[in-house]
Amino acid sequence: MIRVQKSSLTTVLLTWLAVALPSTLGILETPQLSIIATLHGLFLIAIVAIINDVTNANPRLNHVFIAITIGLVVSLMIISNSYLYLIYSVMMTSIFAFHTPALFCIGYIIFIHSAYLLIQFLIWQSGWDIVNAATFIAFHSFALMLTQKMLSEKKAKEALALSNTQLETAHILLANAAAHDERLRLARELHDDVGHSLTSLIINLDIARRTQDEQQINRCYEQAKVALDTTRNVVSQKRSTDYLDLASTLRNLAENTPRITVVTKIPAQFTCKNLNIAHCILRCCQEALTNTLKYAKATHFTIELTTHPEQLNLHLYDNGQKQIQFTLGNGLIGMHERVEALGGTCNINSTTTGFSIIIRVPYE
Repeated sequence: MIRVQKSSLTTVLLTWLAVALPSTLGILETPQLSIIATLHGLFLIAIVAIINDVTNANPRLNHVFIAITIGLVVSLMIISNSYLYLIYSVMMTSIFAFHTPALFCIGYIIFIHSAYLLIQFLIWQSGWDIVNAATFIAFHSFALMLTQKMLSEKKAKEALALSNTQLETAHILLANAAAHDERLRLARELHDDVGHSLTSLIINLDIARRTQDEQQINRCYEQAKVALDTTRNVVSQKRSTDYLDLASTLRNLAENTPRITVVTKIPAQFTCKNLNIAHCILRCCQEALTNTLKYAKATHFTIELTTHPEQLNLHLYDNGQKQIQFTLGNGLIGMHERVEALGGTCNINSTTTGFSIIIRVPYE
């Protein structure tokens, strides 16, 4: 299904009409009019295809459409003598900036204006149209700088949003860790202090029972035993139900990640009782998400957790473009080190369907 932003589509259609209608109204020859109208129609289709989000799944297809639009504009310049086609080119420069490096856009500006000047001089014999060329070079440069500024601001906002999300998830993890430590401390205090005191009381009552009022002392003895059993139950319950809510932390990370859709696949009853494992899983997810936002040009990212006897599997993957060659940066090296410190393994691959990371760590 084709999904194009309404604002972008409206801008493209208005620009297309502003160029297509004036450049075809004065043409009387039917064959030439049909050719020019066809070229205008193909140009509109190619431009819409470039701004279409679906083409992100296949970046090479975007490159093909970019080459087609350039060829169509040059063809229109050759068939019809009009500087209006440079308006198409200004729009193309803004769109190309979202899909190609800035150096490519600069090279394109130089190429299209050189082609325009040569076509005017050699084919239409209108001389060197320096004035129009210089004017549209300024328009092209302004469009490129404005688009680059927009891209920089967008990346800065995404980086800020991602940093805020990472800080929030880290805060949740720290809060869970603090609660974990507090519950563990309480359990130890109950066992060490209250439990020992009650045990001593039972022993003393057992001795007193043999020498004093047996009925009254028996009653105290039974109460002390009940209190000791209750203390033991509380300690056991605190230890057995103590876990870190890693699942909700990962879901919070997914919901607040900018630009891309993050899907979490986590078992319904999943719990993590080991703080080191939870910290490792969270950091690996954050690093993988950061790399996807920076390099992958993906629209979807998946966090999949599965548990097996004595092993926890984490699969992170996106639908970005395949990277034939990639090097491990500090983030991915740190990911390897975190996993290996827990006695686990980390496999990183770039596949035809995107980037994939499989992590396996010991798990109880």
